[in-house]
Amino acid sequence: MYFQVNRPPGYVGKADQCLPDIIHDLKRIFIKELDSSYRTFRLTKKHLEELAEVLVEFAEDMHNDIGIWKALEQYHQEFFGVRLPFIHRSEEYGEQEPFNRYRICHLLWVVCSELKPHLILSPVHRDLLRIAALAADFLADRFKKIPRDSGIKTFLAQPNTFGWDVKKKLVWLGQHSYLFRYCFQNYIKETGGKPDISTIDDFICQETTTWSGLGVIDILAAILDITEAQRYTLRCWYERHAALYKIVKIENDFMEAVNLISDKLYTIRMGEGITPFETSQIVFGSLIPWNDEWYWSGEQKIYHNLTDEALPQLKDAFLQTSSRIAYRYCDQLAKKAREMVKIHYHDFVKYHFNDLVIYPDGLSMAADVQKHYRQLYESQSKEVVSQITEKHHLKNPWARISFPQQIMDSNDGIGVYFNADEGQEIMLEFNNVIHGFRKKGMDLTENEIDCIRKFIYSDSISPKFVKRLGDEYGIESISSAFLIPENNDIGYLDYLLRRYKGHFYRNRYPLITLI
Repeated sequence: MYFQVNRPPGYVGKADQCLPDIIHDLKRIFIKELDSSYRTFRLTKKHLEELAEVLVEFAEDMHNDIGIWKALEQYHQEFFGVRLPFIHRSEEYGEQEPFNRYRICHLLWVVCSELKPHLILSPVHRDLLRIAALAADFLADRFKKIPRDSGIKTFLAQPNTFGWDVKKKLVWLGQHSYLFRYCFQNYIKETGGKPDISTIDDFICQETTTWSGLGVIDILAAILDITEAQRYTLRCWYERHAALYKIVKIENDFMEAVNLISDKLYTIRMGEGITPFETSQIVFGSLIPWNDEWYWSGEQKIYHNLTDEALPQLKDAFLQTSSRIAYRYCDQLAKKAREMVKIHYHDFVKYHFNDLVIYPDGLSMAADVQKHYRQLYESQSKEVVSQITEKHHLKNPWARISFPQQIMDSNDGIGVYFNADEGQEIMLEFNNVIHGFRKKGMDLTENEIDCIRKFIYSDSISPKFVKRLGDEYGIESISSAFLIPENNDIGYLDYLLRRYKGHFYRNRYPLITLI
């Protein structure tokens, strides 16, 4: 049992000691019931123990009004007009029952998708509802006599004066809370398996999750007793100001540093202890704001003995590889990038007479893109062509375009959509996507279902691209691919897009580098 590992150190409530026994008993019920009665849930004993822990911690949350689940439902109401997606009738929802089966069903549905990512279940699957009803009755009975005193609630109620006060809570919520810990574990696996400082910081500040596309910062912002301005600031921590900085002043509890990409000055509050920084040092790191001050976030890299020639090269390399980060704090660069994307969009539509092009294979796509670029350059004046050729050391005025081998080898359709706000989006295996959409949810093949799911899962495919296809062919096949019930009253596509493409609902910047 990992119960104690997931508690915030140093904070113990009167009820905390009761919870391990409840977890143990619920696990025994799960092992007995699920092994014999439920075909869908062939989970390991380890998974069943994890589900029992999640459900008891959820019950602790609801029993003590900690606010984790409450925050999720508040966002659902804002996004979808209901507190639980796919549960729309309030008389069935049982609003006054904290452990009602519909809440638990939704919890199980999402958590099981993290425990078994390849298992696709309907959100109102019969077995889910039966298990949820079983758990609801058990939890309601066991929590009747449990005192309302939780170490987690005490921990989260601590002051939020400094940035590190909030960050400490953010780290716990992202790594150890019942809502996010399996999202975190899967993120660690996907990014190389090392929960180092930088990876943890990326997850808790930046990642969106299967909880309706919400990040850890979103849930914490709704839980804490803070002002609306502070809540807004915390929810913007995904836009960390990562850059090269020059330390220009260190005095008492503060340092001043110049962002060498934007030339802006930051006042940074330092923690207790000896600072590793010295004036005139060049540091690469990320900054986040809190109460009109800035704080280091994650790890910092100090450059020692940096030559005058090396610094411009570092700045250029950063702008080449991380331009979308620079756009967060370089307003003029972001403005130029948006203007450039608009120009490219109009060129694309003028050439193709459409914002969506379908190629039979990668070779056809590469040849057509090269032809398009050649025509663009041939339409320019000799002076412009000469400048481009000289600046980029080109043998011919048009650039030679190269594509990843995966695209070049593709032979089952490539969809290229130009998102007017960000740039081009490319989807491989597009024939299966189109064929599947055209079937309106009827008689889909396994390949079509698989490709439609990939289309929705993909981090690089925007909601605009999905809706573009939906407008033309209908969205019934998305419902079929994800086993969404036909009689639901909410916009299931909006839910799926937020769940799997939550990052597109934050501030976005063009997929273009200014050189």
